[in-house]
Amino acid sequence: MLRFIHFLLASIPLALWGCAGLLSEPVWQPFSPTRHRQIHVQSCVDQSANRGQWNLAPEASRALMGKVLATRRFEFAPEPALIFSCDVEGHIDRSDPQRNFPPLWGLSEVRVTVIAWERPGDRVMAVFRGLATLPRGGIDNVGTESRLIAAAMNDVANQLEAWINASGKAGP
Repeated sequence: MLRFIHFLLASIPLALWGCAGLLSEPVWQPFSPTRHRQIHVQSCVDQSANRGQWNLAPEASRALMGKVLATRRFEFAPEPALIFSCDVEGHIDRSDPQRNFPPLWGLSEVRVTVIAWERPGDRVMAVFRGLATLPRGGIDNVGTESRLIAAAMNDVANQLEAWINASGKAGP
């Protein structure tokens, strides 16, 4: 019986590691510079379980809008062909000794997922993920949430550019 319990305990991490959700792999349908030029960017939603005092959704929305506009490949339209949605999936403040013992050197982490949906039919065209970690503490904690979101959105922006360039037709 003890051997069976050890087997189960050893199998759990492997099973979790092998599980694949709907959005676990990058999804990139071909980008069309003409068809996908007109867009709408939805406000980001903070899905993180531990928000603390941070309100990451507005910060993520501003950062996403800035990154999308910086590509100079999109324009906003009332009837867009492409919708960008954004979730702040996780915020971990590992510097709190009451929740994390021992504290993990004051590290904070944010994960974001941005999905490009094509209309009509709402087909997923691309999924972009960003992750950022920053040390917290002392004078360095001023503006931490802004720096975390900006760093995570830089990951998203790099993937967005790669998706656009992968079409081979990425013109100005």
